[in-house]
Amino acid sequence: MPYYQLIQPLEPSQLDFMLAQGFYRMRQTLFTTAITFIDEGTVIEVIWARVKLENYTPGKRHKELIRRNKRFTCTLMDAVVNSEIENLYAAYAQNMDFDAPETASAFLLGESNVNHFPARMWQVRDGAALIAVGYFDEGLTSAAGILNFYHPDYKKFSLGKWLYLESVRYAAETGKAFFYPGYIALNYPKFDYKLMAGKERTELWDIVNGEWYPYEGSIHAQQCG
Repeated sequence: MPYYQLIQPLEPSQLDFMLAQGFYRMRQTLFTTAITFIDEGTVIEVIWARVKLENYTPGKRHKELIRRNKRFTCTLMDAVVNSEIENLYAAYAQNMDFDAPETASAFLLGESNVNHFPARMWQVRDGAALIAVGYFDEGLTSAAGILNFYHPDYKKFSLGKWLYLESVRYAAETGKAFFYPGYIALNYPKFDYKLMAGKERTELWDIVNGEWYPYEGSIHAQQCG
């Protein structure tokens, strides 16, 4: 699995270049892969995705989530990790059905205590209570979704999906060309929410030929009908 360990801040233009080459953030590294493990004995094939943002407008699902969550306050700021965020992550982690680091700091930083990525953060509050957080990295011409989590008491509000789509909207409104949500997987629909910004806007990475191609007509699209 090719990867690069960051030892100094990554410039936004460098992030754009690496994302366009099929690399993605994992803690404080950039890596790429065509497979991942979902448990000790199961390997699945994954495909990196990106969303073309030219003339992007929120779709039906996004507008529905905006209406449903209009009572909450959503604020964008530079990325940090503090005790309030760690407490929220701990509550979220108790209900996770997948393996993940035990803390938000471990998820974002690994063993480092410095963030070298150009990161931003959403905070969602219900009154004074922090109920959801979303992290994304922001380049000059692209952005990449990294981590969204929420308090399990608010599961019915689909806050993770809402923050994903809000990150896509923000990237489009600030003139970015692409948003990179990570990978989708063959025969494993858990990651298919990353297609919510529009299958017609989605491109997939051909790791063999080193190029992006339209989602429509892909093997994944054929499997999903």
